[in-house]
Amino acid sequence: MLINLFISLALALAVSTLVLAALVRLAPRAGLMDHPGERRRLHRESVPRVGGLAIFAGLLASLGVGPSLTAAEGYGLAGAALLVLVGALDDRYQLGPRVRLLAQVGAGLLLTLGGGVVITDLGDLLGNGPLVLGAWAVPFTLVAVVGLVNAFNMVDGIDGLAGGIALLALGSLLLFLPPGSGLALGLVGAMAALVPFLVCNLDLGPARSKVFLGDAGSMLLGYLIVWGLIVASQAPGGLAPVTALWLVAIPLMDTLAVMGRRLRQGRHPFSADRGHLHHYLARLLHSPRGALLLLLALASLLAGMGLAGQVWGWPEALRFYLALACFGGYLAVLNRWPAWHRRRLKRGREGAAPTVAALPTAGGGVRGVK
Repeated sequence: MLINLFISLALALAVSTLVLAALVRLAPRAGLMDHPGERRRLHRESVPRVGGLAIFAGLLASLGVGPSLTAAEGYGLAGAALLVLVGALDDRYQLGPRVRLLAQVGAGLLLTLGGGVVITDLGDLLGNGPLVLGAWAVPFTLVAVVGLVNAFNMVDGIDGLAGGIALLALGSLLLFLPPGSGLALGLVGAMAALVPFLVCNLDLGPARSKVFLGDAGSMLLGYLIVWGLIVASQAPGGLAPVTALWLVAIPLMDTLAVMGRRLRQGRHPFSADRGHLHHYLARLLHSPRGALLLLLALASLLAGMGLAGQVWGWPEALRFYLALACFGGYLAVLNRWPAWHRRRLKRGREGAAPTVAALPTAGGGVRGVK
């Protein structure tokens, strides 16, 4: 089984690298470019939105190593393909949030009704026994799928963030999935395919051919992670459902807070702004790369706490209430941030050197708003 994983990883890495190089050249003719000023983008040069297509190609290559996919895995893969297709069309034609939402629901239905991947038991969240969903299992699973897909779409606002958090979550999930399953091979393939993308996205390679995930990539990553979380958390003796919250804490907290604020302001929850956590940190630190490192460190800390609670057998209710406390603390800080930032700017203007409030724009560290 382990040899299959290693071969799967090597194939995915090679295929995604080759496909990425080819798509970077084809992107201008295909219209898969993110242009300066488009959707209020802040980078200075046009950048290909082809990272997600290369990652999906690597994932498909990884699946050729193991046994044939089960029917459930086939339906799950069909849902992933649907999101990649619609995401690529949205990257090209800017279809809008309603079309993306329909695709996300469709992918969720393929996964739940077709593949039978359903959240039936939330574990002992409240401390009074297992919380079984019964007739609410499929609707709840659909909400979870759509929610996490959107969370990764929204967190893709600075270079490396969505991909870095995805690597962390996917790597954690592999600890709880059968190594020879098609899903495990697919997740290994996605992790390997993320490496060449991140090298280009963060301008780490010698060629310095920058690329973005695009909606195809961010939705694919969110879908793969929620698929793996459901399978791992519903297996006997597997991942506790509450641990899933800790593995994706940053995207979940940020998305819930941002959508809640937009709704309170009478705006559409999918409207664009620069009120995400990564935007605040980039302004505070005057460095998108600094914000990235801080957020990845925080995501690793939270995931580590969740895994520690799983390994050490902390009560699930305790871990759930700790997660709620973290979310409450995050909301408290976020609500006070604008006033605190205004005071900071005022002090800066009164001092010798004024504080620059604008986001950095060099090289594309901070991108458009979602």
